[in-house]
Amino acid sequence: MKPTVSPVRSLVYVFSCPFLLCATAPGAELQLTPDTTAPKRYERVEIVVAGLPAVDNPFDPDQVRIDLDVTCPSGAVLRFPGFYYQAYERRLEGSREALTLQGAGDWRIRWLPLEPGQHLLRVTARCGDAWSAQAELPMDVAPGDKPGLARVEPQGRRYFQLEGGQPLFLNGLCACWHGQRGTYDYDDWLPAYETAGINYIRIWMWPHAFGIEWDRGDRLAYRLDNAWRLDHVLAEAERRGVYVMLCFDFHGMFQVKPDFWGGNDYWPTHPYNASNGGPCATQNDFFTSDAAKTLYEKRLRYTVARWSAFRNLLAWEFFNEIDNVYEYVRHDDVVAWHADMGRRLRALDPCRHLISSSFTGGSKRPDLFAVPEMDFAQYHSYNEQHPARMTAQAAAEFYRAYRKPFFVSEYGTDWKGWKPDTDPHFRALHQAIWSGAFTGAGGTGMTWWWEEIHRANLYGHWSALAKFLDGTGIGRGDLRPAQWAEHDEHVVPFGMAAPDEALLWLLDRACDWPEGALVEQPAPVTGAAVKLQGVADGTWSVEWWDTLAGVCVARGEATAESGALRLQVPAFQVDIAARIKKR
Repeated sequence: MKPTVSPVRSLVYVFSCPFLLCATAPGAELQLTPDTTAPKRYERVEIVVAGLPAVDNPFDPDQVRIDLDVTCPSGAVLRFPGFYYQAYERRLEGSREALTLQGAGDWRIRWLPLEPGQHLLRVTARCGDAWSAQAELPMDVAPGDKPGLARVEPQGRRYFQLEGGQPLFLNGLCACWHGQRGTYDYDDWLPAYETAGINYIRIWMWPHAFGIEWDRGDRLAYRLDNAWRLDHVLAEAERRGVYVMLCFDFHGMFQVKPDFWGGNDYWPTHPYNASNGGPCATQNDFFTSDAAKTLYEKRLRYTVARWSAFRNLLAWEFFNEIDNVYEYVRHDDVVAWHADMGRRLRALDPCRHLISSSFTGGSKRPDLFAVPEMDFAQYHSYNEQHPARMTAQAAAEFYRAYRKPFFVSEYGTDWKGWKPDTDPHFRALHQAIWSGAFTGAGGTGMTWWWEEIHRANLYGHWSALAKFLDGTGIGRGDLRPAQWAEHDEHVVPFGMAAPDEALLWLLDRACDWPEGALVEQPAPVTGAAVKLQGVADGTWSVEWWDTLAGVCVARGEATAESGALRLQVPAFQVDIAARIKKR
């Protein structure tokens, strides 16, 4: 369903606290209605703005533009753009979500206070060159207790952290779109994620879920029903402590023939396609045409206005696997476009959310992630054997090339589908999840096939990792991939170490997927030993953990001499992890 845009003229608001109005046209005035008069740092404030005249297209900032300029206590001035909003009510009709329009549309601004103290808010509205008005509003922001926005950890630059220095290791999976139940799917998934300690998901804005501009009639006429759905899911994720990477577009937007699944060929109906009145005669024109870039920047402005104020927004992601359509678009133009649009997006976004994009796993192209506007690197892995070793190798290669955070943002044993027959004991899944924490990645391997994972209730793999990592130094800037002086031939060792702490994970070589994939009860590994080097001399406490149960199974001590620490490993099946700290 695509709603008809209603003129903004039917809602009148009264704000009970004093504010100053000034207008540049006779009788012009704005009414501001914030949803709170007691804002707190890092808690979103929604302001309804009334008093604007009707316009032909409320999505075109050349016709109408609202901006909130916030003067912060530090003296910084941040601009939060406004946006056109339509309320909906949802319900389930059988197994399908249905939305019903609620009232007329209105204008809104979402402001995220980034500092405590006295702020001055100045809202300016303009309709072309013919009409403008302003309203000013002072607001005092309390400190609050919510965590800050996600940033790159500045010392080692391997990890993410929150403003204030709290580490943010991403323990998550892909959950890119919903099914027929719409947002009700996320009402099921997100509580399960919170319970499991999952703190990250990825969402696509694509035709079947949250896309706002993808069909021939959508050019500067955004789908407000899908925007409302995204509001709902982001707010629920925020409430449950789940961070989101929001992907704007995927490669199918440029495809002209059905793919493996018989669809995803959206270029014939794309709103920027010249055959639909757009500025692009070819797919590559999307990346080179000034008119196309102007249109896209307007969509970016709307996107920032509507969703930048969500503090759980980890990052913006421009494309999913754009190299899948390199038969139609040129790589050099794609990279130049990312640099250009990255600069424009950063200029629009007052909250400075991180920015990235993605390729397929078969396309390790150095120049895109080297672009300064790309804050971290990603890799997609399907059909690759030995997922833990793959993660270790990719993490080392990408960090060496870019010195930016990296994680495997899609993982699956087969890109063609959920194939539990090839991984009946879910060891590949487990190894992809756990390996990120022990290889220098900024997060777990983000598994695909989220609907099947939910149906099979496989969340124990994440919850066990969350329990293991709780209270550790994962994410600290001085962690480095562990160096091994020696290790038993029957184990594949992984780890991250600092002079006074290390996190270790040992994998039975005979169960390094796909090895031993069909063996239900592999023989235990006994008598294994490893020697970690590059640590401080002295006494270390050692905890050995069962990685499926998420519990400590043995404790002890070991002594480091000449920078090396030898550990005797308890008997284990498949894998075992250790938390070690210098006393």
